[in-house]
Amino acid sequence: MRALLAASLMLASTAGCARQGTDVNPGQAFANPGNAQFADAVIRGDEALARELLAAGANPNAEDEQGQPLLQWAMKRGDRGAFRLLLSLGADPARGNRDGRTALHLAAMGKDPGWLEALLERGMPPDTPNTVTGATPLYDALRADSEGNLGVLLRAGARLDVADRNGTTPLHQAATVKDSAAVLRFLEAGADPRATDRTGATFQDYLYKGDPKLLNVATRRDLDKIDAWLEANGVAVQPRG
Repeated sequence: MRALLAASLMLASTAGCARQGTDVNPGQAFANPGNAQFADAVIRGDEALARELLAAGANPNAEDEQGQPLLQWAMKRGDRGAFRLLLSLGADPARGNRDGRTALHLAAMGKDPGWLEALLERGMPPDTPNTVTGATPLYDALRADSEGNLGVLLRAGARLDVADRNGTTPLHQAATVKDSAAVLRFLEAGADPRATDRTGATFQDYLYKGDPKLLNVATRRDLDKIDAWLEANGVAVQPRG
C-alpha cells in the first residue's frame, strides 16, 4: 500500500513541477519530483513515508529553486515540526545555501532565538563558517542587529579570534555596522584591537567616522569607553571624524 501511495504521489508531484507558483507547494519549490514528494511528506509530518522516500533516493539536503537547502526552507516557513523531522532524517545544518549561509547563520539573523538554541543544543559549533565567505554566525547576528542572538552565540563559546576569507574579524564587523556596544563588549572579552584585515585596516578604521555632533548619547558614551579601554591597554586611539 505504501509503495502504491508513493508511486501515486510521485506522479502528482511530477505534474506539480510544471506549474508556476510559490514555495507553499513543495512540488513547485523543488524541481526534482522525488525531493518534492519528500518535502511534502516532511511538512505533513508523515515520517514513515519520508523515510521510505529517503531510502528510495530522496535527498534530505535538496535545494529549492532559490538555492536554499530543505532545512532552511523549513525554517523560513516557520515549521518547527518539519525542522525537527529533517534533522532526525539526516539533513545537514552545516550545508550552505546559495550565499554560503548555513542553518546556524540563518538562525542568527532571525528574531526568534529558538532556532539558534535548537541547533546549538544539537552540537552545531557556534563558529560554523559560511561555506562561501568563511564568516561565522556572529557576523550575521551583527548585521541583523540582534543583541539577543549575539548573546546566545557568545554564551555558546563563539570565538572572537576568527576571521573570514577577507581577514575580517567579528570586531571589524561590529565596527563596520557601527555597533559600538558590541565593539566594547568584544574588546572587554579579549578581541585583538590590533588585528588587521586583508586591506591592513584595524577595527578603528571602520568605527564611526563623521560629525561627532550627530552621535546619540549612548553611542558617544560607548565610544568614550572604547577610547578609554584602548588607552588603558596601550593602543593608540585614532581621532574621530
